[in-house]
Amino acid sequence: MTTRNKTLIGFAIAAVVLGLVPNVVDVLNAPGFYLTFMFTMFFWISQASSWNILTGYSGYFSFGQGAWFGIGVYTTGILAAKNGWPFLVALPVAGLVGGAAGLLLGLVVFRLRRLSGEIFALTTLAVSFVLASVARLTSLIDGGRGIFMTGTPLPEFLGDFRTSMYRMTLVIALLTVLTAYLIFESRLGWGLFSIRDDEQVARGLGVPTFRYKMIALGTNAFFGALMGGVWALQIGFITVEDVFNIRVPLLVILMAVLGGMRHWMGPVVGAAIIYTLTDRLNSAGLADLNQVIIGALLIVLVLGVREGIYLRIRARWVASAVIFFGAMAVLTVFDVTSSLIWDFSYALLITMVMLLIPTPLWERLTPRRIAEPPGDPPPELPVPSGKAST
Repeated sequence: MTTRNKTLIGFAIAAVVLGLVPNVVDVLNAPGFYLTFMFTMFFWISQASSWNILTGYSGYFSFGQGAWFGIGVYTTGILAAKNGWPFLVALPVAGLVGGAAGLLLGLVVFRLRRLSGEIFALTTLAVSFVLASVARLTSLIDGGRGIFMTGTPLPEFLGDFRTSMYRMTLVIALLTVLTAYLIFESRLGWGLFSIRDDEQVARGLGVPTFRYKMIALGTNAFFGALMGGVWALQIGFITVEDVFNIRVPLLVILMAVLGGMRHWMGPVVGAAIIYTLTDRLNSAGLADLNQVIIGALLIVLVLGVREGIYLRIRARWVASAVIFFGAMAVLTVFDVTSSLIWDFSYALLITMVMLLIPTPLWERLTPRRIAEPPGDPPPELPVPSGKAST
């Protein structure tokens, strides 16, 4: 079985297991905040993964995630809340509108080769400010009055509000990460990596750089807007100030950078870590110090683990698994904390301390596999049956 097939089977297993979580919560009569915690994490995983398809793969640094998120929020607000569209019909439209906006931006910036690097980043940042002004000044969109989403009906088969949010965000997050993986393993992914390393050389070697960048930007904008459409329900009352702000792009960038931008799993790990720590700090009443603590932790992690947390975890996967699950077991059995979320956050912190150990020191502390003598010849390959060896 190939690695690709194993990964796809892993996606299927994750979809089944995570899809059953609401049923487990109901059977165990667990508090509803577990579902809230998880669907908020799915939101950030999707946003970070979609951003990384453009920036991590192609190297075009973008601040536009807030724009795609805002387009999705306002599209579902206008269609579902103002015009009475069924929510599950308005949702894919929100994704398509966001994708179309991304492609429209790409037609302009990618045709002008001088709009790259810092200029590209500032251009994507300006898109959010322009869209915020348009929404505030246009009565058909917002007009400064805001949009109420609290009365928007949802299909009964999705369950109550928390369960509905969980299932919708889970599906979108899985689709986003699966898309990031498929691009990572495809010809398109290799083309984007070559653009990241040296776009002029890639163009000279025949890579269709314009088309590949358009696909990456369109995919990024589509999933950013699609998840934004779902998140409009969580916001409840949509305002320009709450939607078109710098918080979403900044957190998404931090999550992807922490997890590792050069692998499709990096943003997933980074989003899980940052959201968990942020949520626990807020829960502990440290909301005012949240940004200071998270910022200091990120500086330490980025300096200590430059390749990203995920690649360090993969290099030390046995130790990471033993430490994380061992910590979870001890904390749970001895009832050290008040909830599984606290156990999860402490286990993450303990594991990250191990990951901060520099690689040279780690190799000294861990036993090495005995290498073969350098003079030994490589083993002979078996000769296929029916053919004589030479």
